[in-house]
Amino acid sequence: MVSSNLNEKLKNLPTTPGVYIYEDAQGEIIYVGKAKNLKSRVSSYFRLNLDRLSKTFALVEKINDMRFIEVDSELEALILEAELIKKHLPLFNISLKDDKSYLYVGIRSEKVNLEGKLTDVQKVETFRKPDMQKYKHYYGPFPDGRSVKQLVRTLRRIFPFRDCSVTKYEKYRKLKSPCLYGHLNLCPAPCVNGVAVLPFYKNNIRTINSILSGKTSKLINALEKQMKSHALSENFEKAATIRDTLQKFQYVRQSFRLPGEYIENPYLLDDIARTALDDLVRIVPVLKELPVRIECYDISNISGKEAVGSMVVALNGRIDKREYKRFSIKTKSTPDDFFMSHEVLYRRLSHETDPKKRSWGLPSLIVLDGGKGQLSSGLEVLTKLNLDVLMIGLAKKEETVVYYDNGFHEIAPGTDSAGMRLLINLRDESHRFAQKYHHMLRSKKIFGETK
Repeated sequence: MVSSNLNEKLKNLPTTPGVYIYEDAQGEIIYVGKAKNLKSRVSSYFRLNLDRLSKTFALVEKINDMRFIEVDSELEALILEAELIKKHLPLFNISLKDDKSYLYVGIRSEKVNLEGKLTDVQKVETFRKPDMQKYKHYYGPFPDGRSVKQLVRTLRRIFPFRDCSVTKYEKYRKLKSPCLYGHLNLCPAPCVNGVAVLPFYKNNIRTINSILSGKTSKLINALEKQMKSHALSENFEKAATIRDTLQKFQYVRQSFRLPGEYIENPYLLDDIARTALDDLVRIVPVLKELPVRIECYDISNISGKEAVGSMVVALNGRIDKREYKRFSIKTKSTPDDFFMSHEVLYRRLSHETDPKKRSWGLPSLIVLDGGKGQLSSGLEVLTKLNLDVLMIGLAKKEETVVYYDNGFHEIAPGTDSAGMRLLINLRDESHRFAQKYHHMLRSKKIFGETK
């Protein structure tokens, strides 16, 4: 029987990725799990017709309360879940799945023949608990083996490394040709390329270690200092190499936050969203209060054909896919982004002025993908419908914010601003969503599919 307190929490679960934590009547943590969709995953435990003799039934019977931590991505949920399991050793994580079967990510050295000399060359691989003593550095346990393997594959695409046995290494060294991973640039192939790739290889291993262990800030600072030093010495090739490494590192780093950040502050995403909204008010002169509902629009078409518009939404500073809307352009079949933008905005905003249409909620701020032209077209719609809604444009060139206040004005606050990052994320998401719909319509036309 689900308690009324727990039942209320289940009703209000978000549909975002995250980690859920079950507690028993004594407040002890008995299970930690991850979810791509918290509401769907957690609710499923209490809808299942479970075998009364199963371990899952025993778990559900003991659940008295639950907590959850929202995260930005499934990858973050994976890493946070592993950290919480290691920290709390919940009873049912151990009993539902033997800890020996959990996967870890390990980094260890092996002596291999490098140009005739036995040399330590580290490798990165996944392993299980019985092999733990082989690894100087390891991370986990990760209950979801498929997800952690995907994490390792992602790291390898950006920071190539070897994972081969000594026997396989020797085979390709003697063949004087790298294996498939070497040909795909997923391994620097020290077996063939020798000591020349060793500095690059060691740097990749150090970076992977830093990403998995959380020592990210020091690494970034060190790399930036090296890059500047090489640039001052006019060693531009080395400076460019470090710049590329930094860009790759930032890409991986932005894919997930470290688990310690979420453990220290379970409401991290809400705090980040609030910071972004506060920053928006600071950088956009015409914005006087926190925008509760931000809508961003984009148009996608090829020569006016299968033209579509998209609307993506952020509520309280967080993108909410449940609020997305898409529009098939009805009144224009030739290229005219201004006219198409006008149509989409009119159709959307008429929901707030036409009593026959269901209200979608009036936005606090409208963001248009474009500059003065798009903004002028959008302001015309507001005038026609007699609506008082703040509207701005975001021009891709130099990421410029365009607004109207007794004339058109432009500002370029810089992409490091939290508010600008929110606007850019919304603009990029509206572009992706519009393109996805446009491609779907084109496919239907080409292949004769029906809706």
